[in-house]
Amino acid sequence: MKIPTRLIRCEWPPNDGVKPGNERFDNLLDSIKKEGIREPITINLQWRIIDGNHRLAIARLLGLTTIECRVWTETEFIE
Repeated sequence: MKIPTRLIRCEWPPNDGVKPGNERFDNLLDSIKKEGIREPITINLQWRIIDGNHRLAIARLLGLTTIECRVWTETEFIE
């Protein structure tokens, strides 16, 4: 399901690995620019990221207003 990027929260403040200038981040950024985000991020019912901090940071950097998410309900995934 598509969720607005502005609603998704992250537990951790950005670190050097989640910013431009980090080699792994820049490689993922280049990949997403070419191919899009291939793997949905995973969030919980409180709109917090479980998996996908880098993808969300890149989506926001690229100005994407929504991102494909899977929601973990603590018993199952909602696609």
